Amino acid sequence: MEEREVGIEEYTTATSGFTGILKHRYNDFQVSEVDLAGCTARLTSTDAPSLVDTAAAAPAALTTESIAEVTEAFAGIAGPDNAAQLQKLLHSILQQQSSTPPAADAQATDAASSGASQQQELEVDLLPVQDKETRKAIHQFLKTDPRLPSLQTDTVAGEAVAEDGQAVHNVIRIRPAAGRGAGQNTGRYKGQQGGKKGGKRAWRDEPSWEGGANKHLKFVMLKENMDTQAALTIISRMIHCHMKSFGFAGTKDKRGITTQFVTLWKTPAAKLAALNPRLRGIKLGNFEYASAHLQLGQLKGNQFKILMREVSTDDLQQIASAVAEVCEKGFINYFGLQRFGTGSVPTHRVGAALLRGKWKEAVQLIMQGGDGERQEFREARALFTEKGDIQGALKALPGFLIAERAILQALAKSGPNSYLSALQAIPRTLRSMYMHAWQSFVWNRAASERIRRHGADKVVAGDLVLLQDAAPAASRQVEAVAEPQQQQQEEIEGVEADEADAAEAASAASRLAAVHIVTEAEVAEGRFSIQDVVLPLPGGRVQYPQHNAGWKLYCQLAAADGVLLPGMTQEEFATAAEAAAGGTSEAKQPTAAAAIHNVRDFQLAGLSGDYRKLLHVPTDLGHTVVKYSHRDQDDLLPSDWSELQDSQQKQQKRPKRDAQQQEQQTASADAAGGAAAVDSVRDTVGAEGSRSEPIEQLHCGVVLEFMLPPSCYATMLIRELTKSSTSKASHRELTKSSASKTADHQPLADN
Repeated sequence: MEEREVGIEEYTTATSGFTGILKHRYNDFQVSEVDLAGCTARLTSTDAPSLVDTAAAAPAALTTESIAEVTEAFAGIAGPDNAAQLQKLLHSILQQQSSTPPAADAQATDAASSGASQQQELEVDLLPVQDKETRKAIHQFLKTDPRLPSLQTDTVAGEAVAEDGQAVHNVIRIRPAAGRGAGQNTGRYKGQQGGKKGGKRAWRDEPSWEGGANKHLKFVMLKENMDTQAALTIISRMIHCHMKSFGFAGTKDKRGITTQFVTLWKTPAAKLAALNPRLRGIKLGNFEYASAHLQLGQLKGNQFKILMREVSTDDLQQIASAVAEVCEKGFINYFGLQRFGTGSVPTHRVGAALLRGKWKEAVQLIMQGGDGERQEFREARALFTEKGDIQGALKALPGFLIAERAILQALAKSGPNSYLSALQAIPRTLRSMYMHAWQSFVWNRAASERIRRHGADKVVAGDLVLLQDAAPAASRQVEAVAEPQQQQQEEIEGVEADEADAAEAASAASRLAAVHIVTEAEVAEGRFSIQDVVLPLPGGRVQYPQHNAGWKLYCQLAAADGVLLPGMTQEEFATAAEAAAGGTSEAKQPTAAAAIHNVRDFQLAGLSGDYRKLLHVPTDLGHTVVKYSHRDQDDLLPSDWSELQDSQQKQQKRPKRDAQQQEQQTASADAAGGAAAVDSVRDTVGAEGSRSEPIEQLHCGVVLEFMLPPSCYATMLIRELTKSSTSKASHRELTKSSASKTADHQPLADN
């Protein structure tokens, strides 16, 4: 698959690029997660903390400043009136924290049983919210925002009346979650005091836990050449815990060295620290206890450190100029090739078939597989695609092919023509991935057209911007795939792809509410810049730009694939299909009328849509040119683990070295002279060893360091720098060419 096939066509900068090889070795690609507070996941220690340290740990206290920040963010989701309700509750909690001195257990018990009047003060009911997506976003925000104390949200019967005069039956009630133990009537277990649920909670809140009020162990996981799910599966088997006990903000690349934060429910740090000697390709450390479970999407971004080998130029000025221009102008925020899969059929084509209601076509596309697949897997697929042997294919296909096996099992159960049932048997998050890939495809093509028609340096009237500082624009509204699966994880391989899937419902809701159409007057006064411009991913709740790269363009792109956008009439579809007949998609010939079906799981109207920044300008992009003697040299980019090992080895050698220095100081003058002679020889050997090749024969590489938000693709930044394709075919050609040049420079062996 080439970039042009998925709409990746334009550039923002004009400097000549330079080529280089990515991921020649897996440690050439290093990623460190950055959490919402801006802390970078670094592995600096593998020791378990002392119990004294852990006992002192406590959740961050509320402050007046944090209350102001969180209520402002909440207003973008639930409105100013509900934000005022939350602010009232938080100030009550803050007042209680300030007035209640640290007390013994008996005092805490008295406070917990002081009567219903005090409990009533520490709960508020929000005003009624009719929109389901907004209610979901409210619950998500209140449970996951790290600036909030632990809160519980319940849906309860309300007494309010809606604008139309009808009674509103349910409202959202917010209260502190601390102290939920046995014997308390809270949430849906109200009335079950002392029952089964109460007993379970009493066990979960038992006081012997070494983390105290912090029920989760938080640690840094470093992994090498392994995906996140596989690493956590290994750990879970070794300590005999369920995978659901882990929390993480997003999955990381398989081919690379990555560090990320992970939480684990009520597991002592020493238990995990003891695993390190037995783990291969995984290291755990920087343990602490935390009050909250990590959720998908809870990260600010990722810090990248990437080595490009065999760079095509050693002109330092050319490299520096390319980096400087990207820092100034940024790059087009395309969805990278990883987003569209590694198989022979791009995932967005499956998504288009689903949106058209072509169930049989979608099944056939999914069952085709990839060109690089193992021979036995291709033969297993052929049993179904060529011979119709469902049972034979089911026996031969491996378990990690989740979608394919789900389809075959459903066909075996419901009949060979039950294609819709087969598609609905695929896990929801996985089948949604196909439709979101189609949204991403349309966004890429729209972005290229916007750049072609209006340039990449200015905002124009009719562009869309976000008025408030909404959360970084993500790509889709769907939870990340939870089941470990090899092929599907390869299809969405990359830090960016999966974490974009994990975008919070709260973030999407705030962006949908904050969009604004730029006017001529605002352009004249320079109120917005090109960095503010967003483009919509098609859905039921988005607006479109009000210029020639807006609604009509999106209609043409959708009609080319036979898809009807929400709000699009059949007449508009016919006009758009005629305009697109020149070929703007893989579709050979657009249909005259859009296919309409009533299966909500596969309707575009069932997706709210989202907004995504047109450009991203990296503020911390830095580069270093390195020279190395061998194309496979492995020590050019040290990892946290290698640096930690070096530090530990130096500490172990220090006592011996100190003893040797002491002996030298007390030795005779002759012995001291001999020692100096040995040192002189060692220095000479080291200097000679560093000159293994003349400088002009050394290989040239570039180390890039930068941070990107979760929805940005590092490959698209590198594409802007190099002005070359990021496709696998192009990368293979570069590697092959480099190997050939290296072989040409090898000296001939003596006969």
